[in-house]
Amino acid sequence: MKVNIFTIRLTSEKFVSDQKFLNDFLETVEFIKSDVHFVEGDVNYWSVLIHFEEKNSQNTTSIKPITIKEEDLEPDQKAIYEELKNWRFQKSLDMNIPSYMVCHNSELLNVVVKQPKTLSDLRRIKGFGELKVENHGEEILKIINAKQN
Repeated sequence: MKVNIFTIRLTSEKFVSDQKFLNDFLETVEFIKSDVHFVEGDVNYWSVLIHFEEKNSQNTTSIKPITIKEEDLEPDQKAIYEELKNWRFQKSLDMNIPSYMVCHNSELLNVVVKQPKTLSDLRRIKGFGELKVENHGEEILKIINAKQN
């Protein structure tokens, strides 16, 4: 069993994005249980501890995540990676959330190396659950396809 801690800030500009981040995560794992505590201080928030297992979907074969570093990318891959990072940064500004909440660097690196052609391919990459693919999949594929042509 694994655990992850989430913070749900109560300010109106942070509440929705924090809640969305938690919901996106929950779609990618097998939920076991949660522990929730209200924390009072200068800024009040809910601290949510999620106990989970990695999802083992019988009908979806995941593409094994790679362990590659940015410096190991080929020049054409670096160009795609930079474009994806720029897209992620702009998306995070638009959504008023940190960049890592849109996509982690490791997810972007996997996309660059695996070069998914369809939304189905993208769903098979670790970190790309149904909601992330629904929200960002078309944009990611458009960036990949634009850089390949």
